[in-house]
Amino acid sequence: MSTTPKKSISGSAAPPATHLTWSDEINKRVRTGDWADQAISTTVKIVEAIEAGDWETAAQLVDYWMEEAKVVHVIYQVWGQGWGSFLASRGVGTDELEAEVDRLRRLLAFPDGGPFEPEPRWAELARSAGELGNRLRAYEISAEAAVADLDRLRESWRQLHDRGADYQSGMLSFVANRLGEAAVGDAYAHVLEPYLQERYKPFDLREQAYEDTLYRNLYLTFEAMRGHVGGPLRDGDMDLYEDDDKYVIAFDPCGSGTRGQRGDHVEGTGSRSDPPYNFGITTEEHDWAWNEKGVCYYCAHCCYTLELWPARQWGHPIRVVDSPLHPDETSGPEPKKCTWTVYKSLDAIPAEAYVRIGLTKPETD
Repeated sequence: MSTTPKKSISGSAAPPATHLTWSDEINKRVRTGDWADQAISTTVKIVEAIEAGDWETAAQLVDYWMEEAKVVHVIYQVWGQGWGSFLASRGVGTDELEAEVDRLRRLLAFPDGGPFEPEPRWAELARSAGELGNRLRAYEISAEAAVADLDRLRESWRQLHDRGADYQSGMLSFVANRLGEAAVGDAYAHVLEPYLQERYKPFDLREQAYEDTLYRNLYLTFEAMRGHVGGPLRDGDMDLYEDDDKYVIAFDPCGSGTRGQRGDHVEGTGSRSDPPYNFGITTEEHDWAWNEKGVCYYCAHCCYTLELWPARQWGHPIRVVDSPLHPDETSGPEPKKCTWTVYKSLDAIPAEAYVRIGLTKPETD
């Protein structure tokens, strides 16, 4: 790669391979590219732009990379507050709740020893991303230094993201330990309703036809999961398979629940279901966890948000998730990948997708 490209104020002579545009369909900035390209992490796309000498595009993609991270960060902030609200509504006292929050923050300390306090780390991440973007577009950094700064940015987000996911698992485990496992479903209903109304209301069949939601469904899937920085390199890559009926997106692992169940290979820590974490998995069958035993409490939110809640609201799941069960499918030399399936039509969604959450597939005309 060139050390620093020739300075330009008028854009590149050739169109970039990947760039950002505006989608009127989902009212936000989006990355260009077909679905196979969307499965490639934005981290990789930034490096490609740097190597191609298209540094304005690289700078814009850095900003968009933060937008992807923001989706997850904001969700975790809202959820983190929501579990406390739910527990208080069930009679858990402030002192008891604060003691558990403090325990989790110390348990989930960062590698530098600092307790899990997300706000200052997010502020530092934003500062670093803004500086990298500005130095790229002003040609004030070498290509090698830009790639190194990007990797430090990715690693900083990985550390913050993973602890955010673990914190949700810890709070859900506290709910189960304090109120019983069935209360996890009640906690999801209490905490996730506003989020679901905002993010998934457009999938209501009374608003538009199922086929008209496919672009939104797939794009939001790729965008969110890139933000979860999954994959073996923890950069947000994933696999995509397509046939006549469906798209299947596979994560090896996903950066949140499955990563926690397998253990963290980057930091060398074990499964979050083992000591010192002891985060829970289902020991009973529940419709909010596919009526399966061995579903980590965090992973169960995919069942609730993507299948059970929308199927109850308007008759169909948004995505069908196959979450690996712990420990049989999350350990060993070839642990199972988590998959999300987006069907191309309502008819293509199998009846079993409804049965496993305690429902019956509606008849279609």
